[in-house]
Amino acid sequence: MWFGKYMFLWIILTLFLLYIIYDDETSFLPQFIGTLAVTGFTALPAILSTKVLVPVFLYHKAIRKFIVILVLVAFFNTVLTYFIAGAFYYELSGKSIFRSTSVIQMLSAAFFIVNCVVITVSSAVQIIIDRFGIEKQLGEVEREKVSTELAFLRAQINPHFLFNVLNTIYFQIQKENSEARNSVEKLSEMLRYQLYECTTDMIDISKELAYIENYVAVQRLRMEAGTILQVNLPEDIGTFKIAPLLILPIVENAFKHISNFKDPSQNKIFITIYVEEECQFVVNVVNTYNSLGRPGQLLNSNGLGLQNTERRLALLYPGKHSLVKKRNEYTYETTLKIQFCD
Repeated sequence: MWFGKYMFLWIILTLFLLYIIYDDETSFLPQFIGTLAVTGFTALPAILSTKVLVPVFLYHKAIRKFIVILVLVAFFNTVLTYFIAGAFYYELSGKSIFRSTSVIQMLSAAFFIVNCVVITVSSAVQIIIDRFGIEKQLGEVEREKVSTELAFLRAQINPHFLFNVLNTIYFQIQKENSEARNSVEKLSEMLRYQLYECTTDMIDISKELAYIENYVAVQRLRMEAGTILQVNLPEDIGTFKIAPLLILPIVENAFKHISNFKDPSQNKIFITIYVEEECQFVVNVVNTYNSLGRPGQLLNSNGLGLQNTERRLALLYPGKHSLVKKRNEYTYETTLKIQFCD
């Protein structure tokens, strides 16, 4: 696949090398095969450059190290290419590539220059490809942001009216019914978070977790008595920021698909959120489910919420996240990991 992207360049390189080293006194086939061997070995430093040197050194502004390693790679590959391609040439033509000092100097210089040029060109092509990829990704992130903002705007049909109604309902509930009052209060806090806090690209993790706590508290009220619901949140998780509303679809999915066994104690949800070393934020959610209730659909579809979450993660945390879903005989587990710093 990688070689295919640069096929045109390899064809040009092969024809160019064949032109500069062509010997009228030797048949075409051994020279062509020898040239193909040279081209093949030239691909090695090109791959090393695009996959390692450019992202590890050049993108981290270690230009001097990049140049030094580039020259060393070109030198060692020149020696390797000279001996191996020369062996092919000798076996097919019977002519040694060590027949004179001038031949050794000319071929060595040509191979070294070609190696340097190929590494430089392939690096430049990779930089251009990466640049276009970044611009495309930024465009998708911007479109996703606009789409999300429009969705929030559509949801904000007179939000003050909603809060006023909730406030009225709250005071209509008798003071003795503290559970109902508490539910309305938490619902109001959840609406306020979605409508007013989630208007930025990133939000404090403490606010996101407070929202999850309110959501779980409201869901707990509607669960059958005896159902096991365990939530493990760290007391001090830190002060980093993440994109808003990434955790909710995972937690929401567990409540949506929890089992409905007759014995409530068999219906379980476990929510664990913590931070690992190296800036890894982890959300692990496990819920029981009815194994006879189309488990394949549970694993594959996961609803629109998780699909949107996967798309948002791909746009917002490319290469810095993982979302793993596992289904056992009676439990369904989702684990999200986000690297929130470089």
